[in-house]
Amino acid sequence: MKLLKNHLEYRNYIEGTRKLLEDSKGEKELYKVTVLGKEFVVFPDVFSPKYFNDTELFAANIPIKTDEDMLEIGPGTGVISIISAHKGARRIVAIDINPKAVQNTLMNIKLHQAKDKIEVRLGDLYEPLTERGKFDTIFWNTPFGFIEIDEMSDLEKAVYDPYYRSTERFIKEASQHLKTGGRILIGFSTTLGKLDLLRKFASEANLSLELLCDFESEEVHPVKFEIFEARPQ
Repeated sequence: MKLLKNHLEYRNYIEGTRKLLEDSKGEKELYKVTVLGKEFVVFPDVFSPKYFNDTELFAANIPIKTDEDMLEIGPGTGVISIISAHKGARRIVAIDINPKAVQNTLMNIKLHQAKDKIEVRLGDLYEPLTERGKFDTIFWNTPFGFIEIDEMSDLEKAVYDPYYRSTERFIKEASQHLKTGGRILIGFSTTLGKLDLLRKFASEANLSLELLCDFESEEVHPVKFEIFEARPQ
């Protein structure tokens, strides 16, 4: 019997995410998806817009300003970086911990002729950046599934963050890489994630935290996704 929305527990949402993740692992060859009317290639073992709706929702609603410099953590297929370039971002650096995602993003950049705007690097959060790497906007579609397991694959790291260690680092180290007046945009889900921890990290980093927009969706169960904006106080 299908659980009513009111009766769902956090574990039900985590299990729903696990089901989608396992379904996506069934893809063994390159395949194509359409996001916002544009075609993208998806590699196996890369976080896929075919199975997870948040990529398209965030790509459509991320408030990019013309001629700004942007950093995206965890681009996956590169959809959000490429859409942001089309929206007018001047320069984008995209960093992913998954080597397959780096190659996937590079392929889609070539497909959409965005090589003059987007640079892709392999690494964990901000590690590939130099001290001079400063941005107007830093964005991450965070892995908002909180779990208490340490060992996982690169694909699993796209949806789960053990003990929110990476989310904490992302928020607390972001100011070092922002230009004066810059902002952090956080792709999140208060249904699937732990908002209390997000607020805690922002407060400890002396950042304001404001909800910019939210959207209803469904991934096995009804879920809500949000974009939060954090700024140095």
